[in-house]
Amino acid sequence: MLPRMGARPPLSEPPAPRPVILIVGGGPFQVDIARTARSLGAVVAVADRDPAAAAFGHADHPLAIDIVDHPALIDAARRLGVSGVVSAASDVAVPAVAAVGEALGLRVSSKEAVTRCRDKLEMYAAVQRAGLAMPRTVWVEDDAQARAAAREVGGFPLVVKPRSAAGGRGVSVVRDRHGLRRAMERARAYDPRGCLVQTFVGGHAIGVEAFFWDGVLALAVVMDDQFEDGFVSPVGHALPSELPEAVQAQVRDDVVAYARALGVTEGPANFDLRVERGRTVLLEVNARLGGNSITDLVRSAYGVDLSAATVRAAIGQDPRPELALGPVHPTASRLLVVKAEGVAHLDDPFGRIADREGIVAVELAVRDGEPMALRVDEHAIVGRCVVRGPTAAAAVEKASEVRAAVTDALRVIPR
Repeated sequence: MLPRMGARPPLSEPPAPRPVILIVGGGPFQVDIARTARSLGAVVAVADRDPAAAAFGHADHPLAIDIVDHPALIDAARRLGVSGVVSAASDVAVPAVAAVGEALGLRVSSKEAVTRCRDKLEMYAAVQRAGLAMPRTVWVEDDAQARAAAREVGGFPLVVKPRSAAGGRGVSVVRDRHGLRRAMERARAYDPRGCLVQTFVGGHAIGVEAFFWDGVLALAVVMDDQFEDGFVSPVGHALPSELPEAVQAQVRDDVVAYARALGVTEGPANFDLRVERGRTVLLEVNARLGGNSITDLVRSAYGVDLSAATVRAAIGQDPRPELALGPVHPTASRLLVVKAEGVAHLDDPFGRIADREGIVAVELAVRDGEPMALRVDEHAIVGRCVVRGPTAAAAVEKASEVRAAVTDALRVIPR
């Protein structure tokens, strides 16, 4: 029907304002979520003290703010009208996310829950109160207390770690009493007040990448872990897990119980666990997206975009459509680490792997002629890779081959 002569044309609906997402931390591990937030139509603000932070290249608002300066972050978030705040793979960023979220009334895990996850002694106390399994944990401040704690946790081998650190920093597996003092010195580099002594737990090492929405578990992906001699934390993960489905189902139930005990109710959470003699044992949990290429691993294996789910949840949109598992493609992720310190010299590492099938991603964290700055104690992180294979075991083997090819191309000149 034609409009009447002289009638005003109907008004079109004004476009909805774009949500503003604050990403706390701008390093290489935050690039994926910054890129994803922009692809979803959000205005992206990234905060980092480094003016050359990698994620600034994907930011509408690069903010040169130290992420431990919570008042400055809150002021910037208010000024920009932030509607969601997130991070990825950064434990230092998690308290800042909680602080900004609480100040602006955004969807985040509470500051209390974040504190319980970061402080491993508080974590142990909360898990104990809930009657759940975690290694016996004792706080010590001197050599005499450490020797007594060694007996209390069941003797050697045992684990010494800082009360609050991440990525294996300051962590040692101690095989006998002679290594106890050195392990304490290593841990106390992160907290001079003291350190934790824990029971060593064997069994099947797994990670769980979980996602919570309105206090309900929306996703829990069980991953098998891989290790490298001398590096305490997992250097790799593989999907699908080789654990029987019934065991994986029990692990998921236990993850819900651990999250409830710690107060984790919103968004992503990364669990480090052991399955030992039929029980699930918690080593630690971080209320954030996992590191070590886990987001890319899950995306490649199941078609699930954890970054997109995290962004949507942060602005109050239902993330569950992003979390639907697709057909599995066996995949492994791997950190490329070397025990070295100095200036890196690279001899065409990509040329050495160019003809290999199944490579989803390879990225280097070092540049030719520059110091290796990304470190975990005496180890340098050279890069990462994500690869597919006909089985998870085959993918793990391919990832190991990529690691060998890249590290063979690396020569380190001590500074």
